[in-house]
Amino acid sequence: MEITKYGKTEEASSVEEIARCRQIAQEILNFGVTQRQILKITYLLALELENREDMLRLSSCAQQILDGEQQENSEILS
Repeated sequence: MEITKYGKTEEASSVEEIARCRQIAQEILNFGVTQRQILKITYLLALELENREDMLRLSSCAQQILDGEQQENSEILS
């Protein structure tokens, strides 16, 4: 008797999700964006997060880097 599986495993779904994220990132890079634009896009995407704490931490970090305030040894994301 053969077992029939329906749907995807959690691991397969995770791999597909990561692949899709990489495709999106590559598409952005295909526009020829600068490093500053990548930071601004990161900031804007952070603002879209549903988790308020994550949104505040990431957007604050990106904004500090954009403003030139972020130090290499900063622990803002720790």
